[in-house]
Amino acid sequence: MKRKMISLLMTGVLSASVLAGCGNGGTNNASGDGSAASTETSEATAEASEEKADAGSEEKAETSGEPVNISFYTTETGKDDMYQALIEDFQEKNPGITVEYIAAGDDQLQQWMALYASNEGPTVSLMDPINIWENQERMRPLTGEAMLDNVEEASLSTMTFNGTVYAVPMSAAGIGLLYNKKVCDAAVGGDFDPSSIKTRSDLKDLFDKIEATGVAGTCITGVNWSLGAHYLCQTYGAAIGDTKARVDYVNSIIGGETKEIDNDVFNGFMDTLDMMVEYNYNKNDPLVGDVNLDAMALAEGKCGTWFMGDWAWTYMAELVQDGDEFGLMPVPHNDDPDDITNQYLPTSYAKGYCVDASQNTEEQQLAGLKFIEYITSDGYSQEAQAKRAGQALPFKNFTATIDSPLGKSTASYISSGKTVDFYGTPSLCPSDIWYECGAYMCAYITGACDREKLAADIDAYWANQEKREY
Repeated sequence: MKRKMISLLMTGVLSASVLAGCGNGGTNNASGDGSAASTETSEATAEASEEKADAGSEEKAETSGEPVNISFYTTETGKDDMYQALIEDFQEKNPGITVEYIAAGDDQLQQWMALYASNEGPTVSLMDPINIWENQERMRPLTGEAMLDNVEEASLSTMTFNGTVYAVPMSAAGIGLLYNKKVCDAAVGGDFDPSSIKTRSDLKDLFDKIEATGVAGTCITGVNWSLGAHYLCQTYGAAIGDTKARVDYVNSIIGGETKEIDNDVFNGFMDTLDMMVEYNYNKNDPLVGDVNLDAMALAEGKCGTWFMGDWAWTYMAELVQDGDEFGLMPVPHNDDPDDITNQYLPTSYAKGYCVDASQNTEEQQLAGLKFIEYITSDGYSQEAQAKRAGQALPFKNFTATIDSPLGKSTASYISSGKTVDFYGTPSLCPSDIWYECGAYMCAYITGACDREKLAADIDAYWANQEKREY
């Protein structure tokens, strides 16, 4: 099976984590264009991968003890110092394994492809799930590896293709409405409880009370990655059903059998978006698209809520005052208080650690497995990541302190079993949906097009896609 490597258009949104925290930190800029090279993998390599998947439960990440050199490529930008410190600690704890660190630049995917073109494919890569899915023939199946026993099962769906696990998730990112508790407390005249927001009407009531205090009810950052990936893609998520139901629905749009405008979930989320537009802090300039300004607005109490994700603490941390509290809650898409998708937090597992089996020896692959096991299970590693990223890690032995209240909020949803996976399969939404459909969504919130035009444009986008795999 041959697959094309993903377009460079994806790097702008996914580099900062579809998908968890996909912004570049500021204005509404699309990433540069680029053509994707196709991945050619021999039939023998594919057969070898299938054999490894079958025998995965019998393999263990044990090297021969001979010195081995491996490489680690990461698309998680801005954390070079953290990963270099982790590599140093890993090498001290695993003498005989030397790790070469390869940091990604702006052209993350292009650089990854160039390494493969020169027969220097990284032993371990931290990539977006769709990258891994589109290049799974290169990768070592991880099904049956002991380190998966420490991974929260719900987090593996995005890393599982046709029943085989190909990567270990890096972190968990909650997506929804961030809220300033001080503002919301003042609005409700007491202790605001986010679990009290079970319906769209509940949310509207909260917005009305917030605005009665002289503060904007919410904030929408008018950028294509936020609206086109994070908001729109909720309409293909858990509210549709399980993973198979989502894939079937998307395929029905691709096949022309279904229209977006006729779908209750799509219309429900758009009804909520219409309401949010009315209370938008940026209503006078909906496409200002500055994450830093919107983070400041929430931190300073100029708006009560903000549609974003827990990664936004990166922008807020230096702005908040002592004693201020912040949290995260789902976006309700209807008025059914018994619909759990109104109350369960969409959680994205935006990047995963995978092991190359096409250009690395068996010894290097086993060393790579040991490195991933260290990154995900070691206490020092978890502490460093939790402190730096401020996000929950989907590992059963995770006890590290999360400084970010937004990350703590996501962790609380995870620990209480109140999360839904954002996609269900990495192949569900195409890599450029944020860019193409994000433009339509931006036009929609400005009033430049109506719901029918928006839906028709999205239908036309899907009509050019190939049917998705389950």
